[in-house]
Amino acid sequence: MKKVLIINWDCYPNFATGGVYTWTKTLIDSMPDYEFAVINQLSNPNSNGVYTIPKNVTNVIEVPIFGATRYEEFCKRDGKLQKRILKTTRHVIQEKFIPLYRQFMACVLSDRCNTQILADVIIQLHDFLITYDAKKCLEHPLTWDIFIEQLNKEPIYSNMTFKESLTAFQLIQRNIQLFSIQVPKVDVIHCSLAWLPSLVAVYAKKESNCPVIITEHGVAFRELLLYYNAYLFDEPSKIFWKVFSHNIVRVVYSIADVITPVCEANKNWEKSLGADPAKIKVIYNGVNTSRFKPMQVQRENSRPTVVTVARVDVFKDIVCLIQAIKYAKEMIPDIQCLIYGTSSDLDYSLRCIKTVKELQLEDHVKFMGGTKEPEKVYNAADIVAISSITEGFPFTIIEAMACGKAVIASDVGGVREALDGCGLLVRSRRPHELAQGMVKLLQDENLRHQLEAAAIKKVHDEFTLEKCVENFKKEYENLTRTHSSQESSREVIVQ
Repeated sequence: MKKVLIINWDCYPNFATGGVYTWTKTLIDSMPDYEFAVINQLSNPNSNGVYTIPKNVTNVIEVPIFGATRYEEFCKRDGKLQKRILKTTRHVIQEKFIPLYRQFMACVLSDRCNTQILADVIIQLHDFLITYDAKKCLEHPLTWDIFIEQLNKEPIYSNMTFKESLTAFQLIQRNIQLFSIQVPKVDVIHCSLAWLPSLVAVYAKKESNCPVIITEHGVAFRELLLYYNAYLFDEPSKIFWKVFSHNIVRVVYSIADVITPVCEANKNWEKSLGADPAKIKVIYNGVNTSRFKPMQVQRENSRPTVVTVARVDVFKDIVCLIQAIKYAKEMIPDIQCLIYGTSSDLDYSLRCIKTVKELQLEDHVKFMGGTKEPEKVYNAADIVAISSITEGFPFTIIEAMACGKAVIASDVGGVREALDGCGLLVRSRRPHELAQGMVKLLQDENLRHQLEAAAIKKVHDEFTLEKCVENFKKEYENLTRTHSSQESSREVIVQ
C-alpha cells in the first residue's frame, strides 16, 4: 500500500470546519487503497484533541506552536529527550547551531534568496535538531543577537519597533521547532499550502526520496499580505514579513514536483511568485452531488431568505454582508439573512454584532452558528451570498450550486471560474453592489431559476467529487511511477 504524508495548518483532523478540512477529509476517505500520515501545525490553543480518523490514517503528528517550546512536551517520541538536553552543551550551541541559525536568517531575509541554499540549511537544521534539544538552542541569548544583527544589516529593518522585532523573533523561533520533527517514510508528500508548515517537506523529501505535491486553496502569500496590512501598523515590519514570506513560499515551490492550485486565479499568483509554470496543473475542488443536491426542507418562515455559510472573520467580510442587507431592506422590507459559521476571532465577531445593532437589523440578520448539515441550510435559502475579500475556489459556492441555488459573490480568486454563466459577481467590499444583486435575484424569479439550472449543470459537468479525487489519484500514480523509473535509471547508470 502506497503511503502519503499530508501537511496541514490548523486543519484536519483537529479543526472540522473550512474548505481545506473538507478537501483533506475527502481525499483520505475516497482513497482507502492509500495509507496516510498527517502533520498538522496548530497555532490555536483551542484546537480539538479528540477526533475520529479512518483506518487508513495511521499517524497524526500535531505540532503546537503555543505553550511550551519543546515538541516532546506535547507528544511522546523516543524517550531520549533527557539525553538530548544533556548533550546540548553551550559549546555545541555556539559551534554548531548558531552558524546554521545565522545562515537561515540571512537566507530568509535576503532580497536575492537562493532557494537551494535555504533548502540545504533547513535540512542541516533538521539533522541537528533531531539529535540535540531545540529549546536550549532557540532560547540561547546568541539567537537574539543574531536576529538583531540581521535586522541591522538592512536600514529599513533596523527601524522596526522593539515590540515588532520581538514578535517576529518569537514567531520564527516557534516555527523552527518544525525542524525537530521526525516524519515517517512515505511515497508521496502532499502539502495543503505553501507556508511555514510545508518546510517539513523540504527535509522529508530528502529522507523519503519521494515526490512532493503542493495544493494551494488560497494563495498563502496573498492572504498573508492582507493580514499584514490589516494588523501591522509599522511599515518596516510589513516589509520584513513580506520579504520573509516570499522566501518561504519560494523555497516550498522550489522543492515541489507538481503544484496543483484549485483555480486558474491561484495559478497566476503562483507564476508571479516564481513557481515553475511547467509544474503547475489546476485541479478544481469537487462536491459530493449525492449529498449536495436540491431537496425539500422545512423553513421556519416564508420571508425572502439570504444564506451565507462562512467563518465569521475579516477575510469573509461579514460586515459588508450586514451592510448590504441594510440597503436591500429598503427594497425588500422583510428580507432576512442567516449566517452559518463559527469564529475564532472574538474582536471581529463583536464588531459584526455591533454593526447589526447600529444598523437596527436585529430582526433581519441572524448568527446561526456552525452547521453539520450545510446541504439543508442551502436548500432552505432563496439565494446564497458570499462577501469575501479573498478566496481560492470555495466549497461553499459549488455546494450551493449543486443544491440548485442562485449565488451572488465577490469577484475574487477563483469565484468567477465557478460562477461564470450561472451566478452574479460583484466587486468586493461594495455593499451597495451586493445589495443590488441580492434584490435582483430575489425579485426576478425567471433569472433566479435560469441561474439555478445552469449552476446544477456546471457542477455535474466540471466540479464533482469523483472528478477531483480521480485527478489526484492520477497525480499520485504518475509521480510514484515516474520517480521509480528515475531511480531505476540511476541504479543502472551507477552499476
